[in-house]
Amino acid sequence: MRVASDFRELARRALSGKWGSAVLTTLVASILGADIMVNGGSSTSGITNSVTNVVNRGNGDSSYNGILSTMSITSLTYILGAMMAIVTVLIVVGLVQYVIGSFVSLGLIQYNLDLIDGKDVEFGQIFSKASMFGKAFWLRLRMGIFTFLWTLLLIIPGIIKSYAYSMSGFIMAENPEMTAKEAMKVSEKMMAGNKWRLFCLQFSFIGWQLLCILSLGIGFLWLTPYMNAATAAFYDEISREPLN
Repeated sequence: MRVASDFRELARRALSGKWGSAVLTTLVASILGADIMVNGGSSTSGITNSVTNVVNRGNGDSSYNGILSTMSITSLTYILGAMMAIVTVLIVVGLVQYVIGSFVSLGLIQYNLDLIDGKDVEFGQIFSKASMFGKAFWLRLRMGIFTFLWTLLLIIPGIIKSYAYSMSGFIMAENPEMTAKEAMKVSEKMMAGNKWRLFCLQFSFIGWQLLCILSLGIGFLWLTPYMNAATAAFYDEISREPLN
């Protein structure tokens, strides 16, 4: 049975000579909203908080009251209107990314599976699952809903379920005839006894993640494809095991 270091080694071998393609493909896929192993923060929430802080501080801070008293109501309306317009645009962009990213995620998965199998890979593969748009979107939404509901019970059950459902995208990418419900069910069976192995694999990258943070995030351009390829290698192994 392979361990984390084995999956990392398989990923490095698969990426040898293909780093440029993998970095570009993963970067574009992430911009389009695909699920990747390393997630960034939400700029929308940050701006929303900024707007809230301005309003709240304006209500309770005397210095803000002094500033606001010198501004005309018209100017304040324009400023708040512009800020809300920015927030609205970011929300719309986020929704578009969520929708498009659903099938791009499956395309990125296929790219990494082919990479691990030693097949020729190309950038255009991230769009190869566009015909599965409906299923891909429902899978993403269903996984999010179920994980959220489990998280409402306690954080730990939510985390456990997120690992249980983690192979659903891989399963649907390889079995396009499956429904979202079926893919999630198969993922639960496949991950029985393998959740800890996936956790250990992900945790084994912690040192690289810290270095990437010190590089102001630039290192994630290379680390993300590395982690994705290692996860694909992990799936490749457990998918060959008989389901209970």
